[in-house]
Amino acid sequence: MKQTMRRLLCALLTLCLLAGGVCAAGQGEGLVSLSWLTGTFVPQAVEKGGEAAGTLLQKTYDSALEQLDGAQAGQSGLQSDSLSSRAWSDGAVLELPTGSVFLLLEGAASVLHSGAVVDVTAGAETAVGARLIPNHRYLVAEDTTASVTILSGAAQLGVQGSYRYTPGRANPTPFYDVCQTDWYYTPVTYVYQSGLFSGMEDHRFAPGEAMNRAMLMTVLYRLAGSPAGELQEAGGVRFVDVAESAWYAPYVKWGAAQSITSGTGADTFSPEQPITREQLVVLLYSFATHYLNKPQEGRADLADFRDLNQASDWAREALSWAVFQGIVSSASAGELTLNPRGSASRAEVSAMLRAFSEKIH
Repeated sequence: MKQTMRRLLCALLTLCLLAGGVCAAGQGEGLVSLSWLTGTFVPQAVEKGGEAAGTLLQKTYDSALEQLDGAQAGQSGLQSDSLSSRAWSDGAVLELPTGSVFLLLEGAASVLHSGAVVDVTAGAETAVGARLIPNHRYLVAEDTTASVTILSGAAQLGVQGSYRYTPGRANPTPFYDVCQTDWYYTPVTYVYQSGLFSGMEDHRFAPGEAMNRAMLMTVLYRLAGSPAGELQEAGGVRFVDVAESAWYAPYVKWGAAQSITSGTGADTFSPEQPITREQLVVLLYSFATHYLNKPQEGRADLADFRDLNQASDWAREALSWAVFQGIVSSASAGELTLNPRGSASRAEVSAMLRAFSEKIH
């Protein structure tokens, strides 16, 4: 389409030049020969017309194309004949008029409307600002305009009827189970975009699942910048429960060689064991002091934490440091708890890593 527009502009300018050339020649010589017109003037006029179009009309041309591209980017007046689902990303907004139908299959989304949106599956009206229920079909009622906003990193949603579409955020996560309203939304987005770790599956982060000790060592290796040379130097480290063929073996060895971890015993690492909150804090403290060589001063008084007595003696200094730095906060709402021996979820690991990266690393 761009090439066609350019040719049209060139042709119009060429005609103007032809007309001007004929008039000028008529005033100067009184007569222009056909052979000169077709053999000399026309070729020169076409060449100059192309140059002039590129010079004089480029700004107008670019402006027209920007308007066209903008209209396409706004996705005004789109139409879908079926409810077949398609992928949408975090923050995308769909505006739907009366008669449009939509169906959320994966992810999270909310709806605003100016009148009534009917949950056809449940046989009830949908409140303004309500979250959509997956696998429920919704109808935009008479005299109503609805606006559906994608809240999760990614979503699968089908639309039948007309709609307008506004793109979502740049570089979103691909996860159906991480939503803007979740407390861990920002930390998960941070660790994903930083390349520290991804999901358990392409579209599933599994924020509530525990992270094991082997997985955490791979994350710390990435936090260190993935130093390949250090990885190769750690070949002599041995743990009886870390097989040489295990995918995590190089990273566990690297952590031990860098004095980040000493394992769970004299020659064991317990790679498949869920990492506890106090173990995670100790490893971060060790990473800061032994690997980054940054002295860590400042300690918080942990006396107000109700379950301080559950913390291991070897973890208390690191816990005090982490609370002082804001890396660890209360594990429960309404009271101060450390939950030191509880398994650290993937969401909690994300939050601690983000805080550590921003304050220490």
